[in-house]
Amino acid sequence: MQFDSYIYALFLPLVFAGYWILRNKLLWQNLFLLAASYIFYGWWDWRFLGLIVITSATTFLSGFVIKNDHSWRSKAWLALNLIINLGILATFKYFNFFKDSFADFLRLFGGNPDWPTLGILLPVGISFYTLQAISYSFDVYNGKAQPTRNVVAFFVYIAFFPQLVAGPIERARNLLPQFLKTKSFDYYNAVIGMRQILWGLVKKLVIADNLAGYVDNLLYHPSVMSASSIIMAAIISAFQIYADFSGYSDIAIGSARLFNIKLKPNFNYPFFSRNMKELWQRWHISLMTWLREYIYFPLGGALHGKWLTCLNILIVFAISGLWHGADWTFVIWGTINGFILLPFVFLKKKSNTDHAKLRDIPMCLLTFLIFALTSLSFRSPNIAHLQECINILIHGSHITMPMGFSAIFYYILPFVIVEWLGRKREFPIMTLKMPTIARWAIYWGLLFLIAFYGAKADIQYIYFQF
Repeated sequence: MQFDSYIYALFLPLVFAGYWILRNKLLWQNLFLLAASYIFYGWWDWRFLGLIVITSATTFLSGFVIKNDHSWRSKAWLALNLIINLGILATFKYFNFFKDSFADFLRLFGGNPDWPTLGILLPVGISFYTLQAISYSFDVYNGKAQPTRNVVAFFVYIAFFPQLVAGPIERARNLLPQFLKTKSFDYYNAVIGMRQILWGLVKKLVIADNLAGYVDNLLYHPSVMSASSIIMAAIISAFQIYADFSGYSDIAIGSARLFNIKLKPNFNYPFFSRNMKELWQRWHISLMTWLREYIYFPLGGALHGKWLTCLNILIVFAISGLWHGADWTFVIWGTINGFILLPFVFLKKKSNTDHAKLRDIPMCLLTFLIFALTSLSFRSPNIAHLQECINILIHGSHITMPMGFSAIFYYILPFVIVEWLGRKREFPIMTLKMPTIARWAIYWGLLFLIAFYGAKADIQYIYFQF
């Protein structure tokens, strides 16, 4: 079920009530939460529940035999668990992609393979919960986490419904211990959670879903577009992706707060970044930190000279692109962003950890425009479409009034102003230190926006396809 559906609006309060009725009964709370999570996921397709159970069971059992002694036995069990989990992911997500790519390669040498395409459905969220399971195995192997013998808590760790489908991708050392101890209801935390859910719904229904219509009209009909309209499509598309995915993350984190579960933030106002390195430290934080810890560092990170560091960055970003989707357009998108970051390897520039100021706006705008243009590859359905967009950007008119300009004033500019004013908080309406009547006026105002300006079409979250 989707977060912005009526069924979730009924499901969440029922799970909330049942969970806290069972307070001080940890086992029953976890069993109830596990059942609720499987109902939540099975709402899409109950047949894929078996994959989550297999991933959970194999990872849980391997935790008993994987030791942090780096012996051949531990390495063998770690490898076996990786083969099982990555094998499931590769079969359902990448089988046709690799088959078709290999067939295209053979045709370059005169081959004529005629292999059938398998009608394999992509299970929702498989990329996310697979990475979460893999991180547990690696953390046990490296001594960063202790293997748990609490099977129910571990299965909840893999299947916890708020972040099951699209993250944030959690580490066992952060999330799993929260299912191993009795929790007390925290009223303040629940209030913050409800505010975050409300803000996430505004981002999804009012911003992202309304921008979706502009993107469909502009980006997917490039043959009739000017260069300025392609640029406008890239700008609108970047905001749609951000509002859609960060909106999901806000609802996920807010929902978890209702159960006094703390998830890691997934976005930190990335469009107020002063350079691309900073942007990638603020964008999809859970994935980028996962890739850094489990791929970049094992490759050697920045320990073996600048040129090997550059190679490691390119590998990580190419894998990031492939993780997002089984198409070469995603690999191109990831690799381009990797190349953009290479100059920072040679620049002795510290990362920006503070928030942008008014004087930083020009650099923020330039950084955003670079990100938006690279995202054309991310949103292109195939290589031919991407080539057509690039050809128009090079040879088309840049002085024509772009189509879709109204989206800037109706949706993007008000959204940016609110985010700018609230950029020092986890989300803009996290703390509302004002009279009660003013605070409730904001709540009702946002609900009014959702009811009367939210897109009426049932638009799936973009990252559900990954």
